[in-house]
Amino acid sequence: MSAMTRAPLLRSLLAASTLLAPAAVKAQAIDYQALQETIGEPVTTSVTGKPQRASELPASAIIITRDDIAKSPARDVPGLLKAYAGIDVNRWTAGQTDVAVRGGVQTYNARLLVLVDGRQVYLDHYGMTDWNLLSVQLEEIQQIELVRGPANALYGFNAASGVVNIVTRRGGQAPSAVATAELGNHGISKISGSLLLPVTSTIGLKLAGARAREDERSIPTTLLTPAMINSVASNQITADLTAALGGMDLTLGGGHADNRQIEYLPSQLLSNQHFRSDTMHGFMTRDTDWGGLTLGGYVNWLDADYGVGAVPDATAPITFKNRIIVAQASSLIRLSAADTLRVGTEYRNNRLRSDYQFSDRISYDVASANAMLDLHPLEQVSLTAAGRLDRLWLHQSGEIAQPAYDDPAAFSRAFTRFSFNAAVLVHTGAEGLLRINGGRGYQLPSLVDFGIRLPIITPSPVPIYVAGSPRTNPVAVWSGEIGYSHPAGPVRLEATAFVTRTKNAIASPGDGLQTELFLSPAPSLVARFQAVGDFTTYGTELAASGQLATLVWRANYTWTHSDDQLGGTALPIPFALSPASTTPTHKANLTLTYTTGRASLSGAARYTSATRQFAFSTSPQLLLYPVDAAVAVDGRAAFHLTQAVELFVAGENLTLARGAAVSPIPADRRVRAGLRLAL
Repeated sequence: MSAMTRAPLLRSLLAASTLLAPAAVKAQAIDYQALQETIGEPVTTSVTGKPQRASELPASAIIITRDDIAKSPARDVPGLLKAYAGIDVNRWTAGQTDVAVRGGVQTYNARLLVLVDGRQVYLDHYGMTDWNLLSVQLEEIQQIELVRGPANALYGFNAASGVVNIVTRRGGQAPSAVATAELGNHGISKISGSLLLPVTSTIGLKLAGARAREDERSIPTTLLTPAMINSVASNQITADLTAALGGMDLTLGGGHADNRQIEYLPSQLLSNQHFRSDTMHGFMTRDTDWGGLTLGGYVNWLDADYGVGAVPDATAPITFKNRIIVAQASSLIRLSAADTLRVGTEYRNNRLRSDYQFSDRISYDVASANAMLDLHPLEQVSLTAAGRLDRLWLHQSGEIAQPAYDDPAAFSRAFTRFSFNAAVLVHTGAEGLLRINGGRGYQLPSLVDFGIRLPIITPSPVPIYVAGSPRTNPVAVWSGEIGYSHPAGPVRLEATAFVTRTKNAIASPGDGLQTELFLSPAPSLVARFQAVGDFTTYGTELAASGQLATLVWRANYTWTHSDDQLGGTALPIPFALSPASTTPTHKANLTLTYTTGRASLSGAARYTSATRQFAFSTSPQLLLYPVDAAVAVDGRAAFHLTQAVELFVAGENLTLARGAAVSPIPADRRVRAGLRLAL
C-alpha cells in the first residue's frame, strides 16, 4: 500500500483518538499499543500535540517502543538513547549521565527537556536532568519519544535542542505485573517493577518502584577527587490512579525518589551529591462538541545536597531546595478530517531556597500562550506552524547575603520571548517523504545562573566568590534541517542534514577566573556565571533499518562539526565550555536482535571518535583530557523458561574500550544477570 493510499486510512484511524488526547501533556490517554498494532508503526503526540505516525512527523523524531526496550542490553533510558543518530550520551561517572542532541556536549546539559507523561522531570535549579531520579522504571514504559531540534513552541523554555517524553503504560481490564531482579560485577544490584491493578471497570491503579546500587568507576589519580567517593544508590516509588468517568479521563498521582552519586559539577569539579525529589500531579481530558480539552498541573519538590562528605567524618553540604508549580490548559480542535488547531496556556512558579545565593529565595513566574496549526492542503503536502509566547518575571525575597554583589532591584525584571517551529512535508512519488523544518527555541537561565553566591577556597588572600547574575538572558537556539526517508523493499532509509546556532551560551567559571573586584565592606573578587559566546553545530545523520526473518537490525552514522566563538581553551581555561572539543565528530551504531523460539539475542556495537573532555587536575587546574576513540559492544542473551519467566545475562562495554563513556574517567566492563517475571 502506498504512502498516499495509507494517508486517508491513517486519518480515519486517528480521528477518534485525536480528541482523546488533545495535548502532549496528557499523552498517556492514548492507547499507543493498539494504534501501533493497527497501523503497523509507532504513534506519537510529542511533535504537534496530536497523534501522528512515526514515519510522517514534521520533525526529526525517534520512538523507542516497548519491544525495543525489553530486548535491549541497556539498563536505563540514556543507554537506550545512545544507539540512535544525532545523540551524544556521556557517562561522566557511574551515576552521572548527560544526553545532548546534535552537539553541544557539556555536563549538566540544560538544552534538552525531559518529561514523563508530559510532566517535567528536568531539574530547574541547575538546569539539568538527573537520569537516576526520573522515578520511572523500564518495566512500566510504553515508549520513549525524542524530538531532535527546538520544540519550545509546544513545550516552552529549555526544549532548546530537543525533548524526551517518556510515556508510561496504562492499566487495562486485567491486572498485570512486571518485575526484574539482577546482580552484577562492580557491586551492581537492582530490583524494580510495576503493577497495573484494575480497581473497578473504570478505575485503575499503577504502582512502580526500584532500588539500585553499584560501585563507582576507578578514578585516575591525575584527577582532583573528593576525600570520600560515594557509590551510586537510588530508591524510587510512584503511584498513579486513573479513571474514565462521564466522558472524562482523570489521572492523579505522585512519587518519591532518592539518589546518591558522585558527579562533575558544571565547573568540572567532582563532588558527592544527594538528591531527594517528590512530585504530585493531576490531569483531566474531556471530549467536547468543539474538540478535546485538557486541564492539569503538577508540583515538583527537590532537596539537593552538594559536597556531601567532602572530608572524612564531615557532612557539611551546600543545600538547595527547589519547588516548581505548573498549571496547564490546552485544546485540540479538529478543523476538518485532516486539519487541526491546538491552543494552550501555561503558568509556572519556580522557587529556589538556599543559604548560598543572593537572598534566601530566588524565584520567577512564567505565563505562556501557544498555538499550533497542522494543515493538509494537498494529499501529498502538509504544513505545520507553531508559536509560543513566554513572559517571565524574576524575583528575590528574604534575607540578603552580605556582602551583596548586586542591587536588589536588579532581580525585579521581566522579559518576553517568542519561540516558533515550522515544517513542510512532501510525499515524493509513492513512498518517499521530504521534510524541511526549522525553529527557534530558548534555554532559560537556571535559578543558580541568576542567583548563586558561593565562596570558593583558593590561595588568594582576597576572598573569592562564584556568583550568578540577575541580568543573565535566555540562550537563543536556532535550528534548521532537511530530511528524506524512503523504503527500499524491506529496508527503510533516512538521511538528514542539520544546522544549529546557539547564541550567548551560558557557562560556569572554570580556571583562571575572570573576576570583578568589590571593595566594600572589604575587598573581595567575584567570578560570574555568564554568557560566554556563540557556537554553531552542523552535520548529517544517516540511518537504515529492516528485518530479515527473525533478525531485526538498525544502523546509523552521524557526522557532527562545531564552530566555537567562545572564551578559548588556552590555559588557564576560563570557562568549562567548548563544544568543538567535547563533541565527537563521528559516531556509528549497529544494533541486531535475533529471536528464535524461547531464546533471544541482542547486540549493540558503537563507534565514537576521539574527543577531549574537561576535568580538574590535582594541581588543581582545569584541563582538557584526551578521550580515545572507542568501539564498544553491548550484548544481551535471554531465555524464557515459561511465558512469564525470563532469565537473562547482559553486558555493557564488553570490549573494555576506555573511551566508551566519553569521559575523563575511563569506562569499565559491567556485566549482570537477572530474572524477569511478567504476569
